[in-house]
Amino acid sequence: MPELSVIIPAYNEEGRLPATLESVYLFLSQSPYSFEIIVVDDGSLDGTCDVVQDFAGHHDGLRLISYAPNQGKGCAVRTGMLAARGDYLLMNDADGSSPIEEVGKLLKALKDGADVAIGSRAKVDPGVVVTAQLHRKYIGNTFNLIVQKLLLPGIADTQCGFKLFKRAVAQDIFSVARLNGYAFDVELLYIARLRNYKITELAINWTNAEGSKVNVLTDSPRMLMEVLRITLGAWTGSYRKLLKKPQQT
Repeated sequence: MPELSVIIPAYNEEGRLPATLESVYLFLSQSPYSFEIIVVDDGSLDGTCDVVQDFAGHHDGLRLISYAPNQGKGCAVRTGMLAARGDYLLMNDADGSSPIEEVGKLLKALKDGADVAIGSRAKVDPGVVVTAQLHRKYIGNTFNLIVQKLLLPGIADTQCGFKLFKRAVAQDIFSVARLNGYAFDVELLYIARLRNYKITELAINWTNAEGSKVNVLTDSPRMLMEVLRITLGAWTGSYRKLLKKPQQT
């Protein structure tokens, strides 16, 4: 069984994915971790599957999971998490905006007692560099302020696509998560809070990658509606059954 599983959700990523796979594989192959890389193709219409299969033909430890039609990033991440075999499960975006080298910080947090470790672009740390477009940074900060007020006080950045889970914790959370849209991160962290898992947020280096699939004009309102849906579920008690996590053996 690998120590680390890296789950990469991908939708129409034939252009950006090869460089991300190269950097992830190179780092992990030179690290002390045994690993697997799982690319989940979320109904891509381009050559995403082809570039993954080509890469897998020359590199061990890479798996492709593919389905159609497109379901949303939340579905892709959930599919990969539930299929992973590692002791620690990392969600890592296909664009490579979060350097894989940052995984060491998250692993240390889990080994020090956290259940979930999340990368953050909002926490202040003089040792990290975050490069983001100003309008995306403003919209992201506004979104996170709303999320903190409604659901997750104390978490500065729910949307960074670099999150690490202990295996049992990931399987527990993702087995009951529902959302497939971009606000799925909010739901899974809310479920983690309900189940009393310890979440540690860590500042990481991050660079905006060209070609983002998130359209700030059309997707931001949808994300807000999803957050309101989670909030309504919390207020009406539909998440109440998730308050108590099952006994782990």
